[in-house]
Amino acid sequence: MFHGNPQHTGLSPFNGPSAPSLEWKFQTRGPLYSAPAVGSGRIYVGSDDGNLYALNLQGHLLWKFQTSTPIRTTPAISSDGTIYLASTVISSSGDPEGILYAINPSGKLNWNLTLVNFQGYDTLSSPNIGPDGTIYVSDIGFRIVAVNPDGILKWELKTSGEVVDSPAVGLDGTVYAAIDDPPPATTCEAALNKCLVALNPDGTIKWALSTIYYPVDAFSSPAVGSDGTIYAGGMTAFNPDGTAKWQYSGPEGSPSIGPDGTIYSSGDAGLYAMSQNGTLRWKFSTGASGDAFGFGQSSAVIGNDGTIYFASGTARLVSCCFTFSYGPGNLYALRPDGSLSWNFTTGPIAASEFTRMDLLAIGSDATIYLASEDGNLYAIG
Repeated sequence: MFHGNPQHTGLSPFNGPSAPSLEWKFQTRGPLYSAPAVGSGRIYVGSDDGNLYALNLQGHLLWKFQTSTPIRTTPAISSDGTIYLASTVISSSGDPEGILYAINPSGKLNWNLTLVNFQGYDTLSSPNIGPDGTIYVSDIGFRIVAVNPDGILKWELKTSGEVVDSPAVGLDGTVYAAIDDPPPATTCEAALNKCLVALNPDGTIKWALSTIYYPVDAFSSPAVGSDGTIYAGGMTAFNPDGTAKWQYSGPEGSPSIGPDGTIYSSGDAGLYAMSQNGTLRWKFSTGASGDAFGFGQSSAVIGNDGTIYFASGTARLVSCCFTFSYGPGNLYALRPDGSLSWNFTTGPIAASEFTRMDLLAIGSDATIYLASEDGNLYAIG
């Protein structure tokens, strides 16, 4: 699941390796732009080649499920082992449409649901699963969608701004999403534009808070703390009733929450650690540099012992049409005090101002699985 769990805290129940080494790598035929999902002794990863790959923990292919377009989302695994995968299809008219697949553990299709294009560029975010089994996805084409486990559309909420990243689901079932685009003429509650929105499980609006005065990076996903506090890219903290709690300028990525409540977020070629009262605890700099699209960085994944892991990469723009030359990436492990435990050179990490994304997962065997722009899934143990 994107960012590890429905609350998107990035906190794993497992520890990562204490001394890194490359255990294996699995080559796909396209770049990997999203984290794998790990569960029940399997690894599921989507590739730009249009396939979802199922691997065992030794890196051997069990099966692959073919779609018609690149996969740039993280699958979600339900309690019964069903894999939910969000992607895009091209309609007969040439318009992109979102599609949600339910795939059983043997790699066979249970069902799929196509969400017909009605506005903008339709592509779905990584799916999330609520406590009652409802699957939630957002759509850059201006909506938030809920689907029943049997593949029947439960509800959809149309917005006036793009919903780029995966919704988070609180422990009480509340759904949180950030909505982008220019500020509306009316309130965000009326226009659902430039907002952080909280939805009841039935799709009705619980509250919507304008992010004009409290900027939220809509190219990141909110995270929900154990006390109900919502942390949104920016970095801004909100109370469960929708009132702003505090704000700190600098971080931009999807927040992660450690076992002690520390909040971690990427930005400015580094990682920020924030206390629960909004003060900066420390910042770790990767030293990356380059042009305006010069570095990319994953969000943080946190081991059960509090070790923080994230990946960073660099790129150079080599043409006017956004063609990049990628250099090697690095996987970092930081202690809770911000000091470096180790770093490990990997394949290239996709780098652009819009790729502050989820690329890592920790397995039960203390292995980190890293998605790379070179098409490899790296197992680092």
